[in-house]
Amino acid sequence: KLAEIYQAYEDQCQREGVVDFAELMLRSFELLRDDAHLRAHYRARFRHILVDEFQDTNRLQYAWLKMFAALPGERDALGESATGAIFAVGDDDQSIYAFRGARVGNMADFEREYRVRHLIKLERNYRSFGNILDSANALIENNTGRLGRSEEHTSELQSQSTTSYAVFCLKKK
Repeated sequence: KLAEIYQAYEDQCQREGVVDFAELMLRSFELLRDDAHLRAHYRARFRHILVDEFQDTNRLQYAWLKMFAALPGERDALGESATGAIFAVGDDDQSIYAFRGARVGNMADFEREYRVRHLIKLERNYRSFGNILDSANALIENNTGRLGRSEEHTSELQSQSTTSYAVFCLKKK
């Protein structure tokens, strides 16, 4: 029954000439993947890229990102070395969208594939009291797949709060 409902949805989208977000991502990825000159154009246009909440990206979104931000050593359509800078921010302990396809492993893949030279871990938390963090960390420490950090907390909440993220930064030459 679910397959029939989805097929009806697809048929209606086709009749109306509309796409949903997932289809938009897929179609734009396919355009960039299949057209080297278009890909080179957008890589040149968007030379500095910031990705926030990186832990919530799925496989397609990560592949899409790589269409804009070439991997080290990759060449553009003219055979020249692709350039640009990418800055990704994420916290593997805050990945909550696996049910929508988010893949926290993209963070480790990013670090490896982009040969990250500067990894900054922000390990001080100003948002929560120590007993809350201690309880959360006691649960989280059992996750064998996490990137890990040793989070500190302040003795009292402060009015200006920041969040604790692992920050990945890459500057390509």
